[in-house]
Amino acid sequence: MLHIVNGDSTRMGLERSTVPGTCASWGDVLHEGPTPAGVAPEEWRRVRVEYLASRDGTDLDEHFAHVARQYEREDAALASWPGHDEVVFWFEHDLYDQLILIRHLDWLSRISDRHGTRFSVICGSTYLGPLKPEQLAGLFPTRTPIAEAQVQLGRRAWRAFCAPEPHALELVAKSDTSALPFLAGALVRHFEDYPSIENGLSRSEAQILKAIDAGASTIHDAFGACAKMEERVFMGDVTFWTIASRLASAPHPLMDVPNGPVGHGFPDGQVALSDVGREVLAGQVDHVRLNGIDRWMGGVHLTASKSYRWNGERLIE
Repeated sequence: MLHIVNGDSTRMGLERSTVPGTCASWGDVLHEGPTPAGVAPEEWRRVRVEYLASRDGTDLDEHFAHVARQYEREDAALASWPGHDEVVFWFEHDLYDQLILIRHLDWLSRISDRHGTRFSVICGSTYLGPLKPEQLAGLFPTRTPIAEAQVQLGRRAWRAFCAPEPHALELVAKSDTSALPFLAGALVRHFEDYPSIENGLSRSEAQILKAIDAGASTIHDAFGACAKMEERVFMGDVTFWTIASRLASAPHPLMDVPNGPVGHGFPDGQVALSDVGREVLAGQVDHVRLNGIDRWMGGVHLTASKSYRWNGERLIE
């Protein structure tokens, strides 16, 4: 039996439990950086590794090799499925997990002969990483076989997520997603990280500025405050620091942050809004018009010449 889980915290807990089988994590932050459509697996891995290795400011060549090895190990674990009588996917209800789930369902849709291997899933509103081994063992009997309707919905959603324009993904979110009951809400959270029509800020960017404006004086404090603003917490510390650093390094910075890469914790020091940050947060200035944009939302590349805005209900050009 092979267990594919959403990160090392879940993997380590599951390995200490009484659940039988081999455990492997697959943990790409697919809501960050490019997810190119229609490329060979080697090119996909190169694009993803290049992005992931560039995020934390360490030596790029050394870090690229480290991330590449990790990605190869995770893909190799998934590819080992023919040696197991059952493969169990363990995921949560948030954006991070739902994107990995639909990516894996698309992968599963391309396996025409599954050689009798059963594929099942555990997916609910319980965060898996903090659970004790015995709690994870208690979830194991709740796994359900992956149905063809789930595979086909995952395939359609993943291919729409990787497409160079977002409207097919909007159609997925508005369609019948009952086969994957947490998917539509996760996709809406993805749409909310497009620039807002009000001030050009994504929801994540606006929450960071609001947290600091409300009194968070360090990156750690702002991270905790922003987590409380989420219906489904999905963002790790590196992602958070990537967004905060982008706001601080814009041509017209919206905030000041301490220097230093983030690894196992945030840099020490105080954070503060700039005058421009306060103006953008108040809707007096538009962040994208002021600072431009060069950011990937799945397969969609947002630039100054081609951008989409979220109006609270849908994306508009």
